[in-house]
Amino acid sequence: MEVLKLQLKNLEARRFSTPLERVNINNNSTLTSVSRIDDTLAVGFVFSSSYEPNVGLIRLEGEIMLKESPEKIEEVLNEWERSGRKNLPKDIAEKVHNLVVSTCIVEATILSREVQLPPPFPTPHISFDSISGPKTPGDTQKYIR
Repeated sequence: MEVLKLQLKNLEARRFSTPLERVNINNNSTLTSVSRIDDTLAVGFVFSSSYEPNVGLIRLEGEIMLKESPEKIEEVLNEWERSGRKNLPKDIAEKVHNLVVSTCIVEATILSREVQLPPPFPTPHISFDSISGPKTPGDTQKYIR
């Protein structure tokens, strides 16, 4: 899979209220369309960061153009239609969603600053008390790797 272009078409950032308590941020990547354009695959997407309880929303819409073999494009289109326009083959879906998230999280961070929302990812916490590493599996909040 070769990425030819990732283009953002719509950016939305809204703050409904000032966060007064802990805010939960849910990031989501959704594929909205898949089509063939000559020998490329066009995949539409929406990336959103919702801030709960009803503090704000960041929403990015765009399209990715991918270069694939004609056989792979046919496989992708068949899976898309067979699944009710919801799924791609696992290998392509993984790459597309990772590309969407890694690109959009940066843009969402910039937009969050503009509307004074927390960044849409957990910020690292530095603690000089536990430099040796985590005490239990998954305890990564107190050090940087």
